[in-house]
Amino acid sequence: MARGTLFLVVGPSGAGKDTLIEGARRALGEDPRFVFARRVITRARDAGAEDHDPVDLEEFHRREREGAFALAWEAHGLRYGIPRAIEDELRAARHVIVNVSRAVITAARARYRPLAVIEVWAPTLVLAERLAARGRESVEEVSRRLERSAAIAVEGADVRRVENAGSVEEGVEAFLHALQSSASAL
Repeated sequence: MARGTLFLVVGPSGAGKDTLIEGARRALGEDPRFVFARRVITRARDAGAEDHDPVDLEEFHRREREGAFALAWEAHGLRYGIPRAIEDELRAARHVIVNVSRAVITAARARYRPLAVIEVWAPTLVLAERLAARGRESVEEVSRRLERSAAIAVEGADVRRVENAGSVEEGVEAFLHALQSSASAL
């Protein structure tokens, strides 16, 4: 029986992952083969980030203990989880797109097949400008994010790189191409 592909969208803060995912969601809105998972995050709903399911730390840990997450991780002082419901979508041969930390790639590769990694990247200067424009972090925090991003390499035959340094439209087009070509190649 055919299974859907799990697409791990990764990349440094400021690369534009949320923007590209939202653009792809709009473009593929009528295509039932693609599902965009919503993250559970220990961050307030109005924190100026992507649309997510906000929970407090206690609730996150309770859900994690009960096995509610397919993938979970900690980054930047927050906890993130991808609901286990994605497994139903994959079994139904739907392609599931999730925004995850690069730190969970190994665990995801061990659990899910087929799987593709889409690494969204932009030059360091572009990342710095975008992070500063968000206004959520101090100069020191932005600097730490940039240092962390430079230290993490994403490698493997299942990795597709999408440069997102131009217009939103160009980035979304490249992202859609990576999704669709990976889905048809697997």
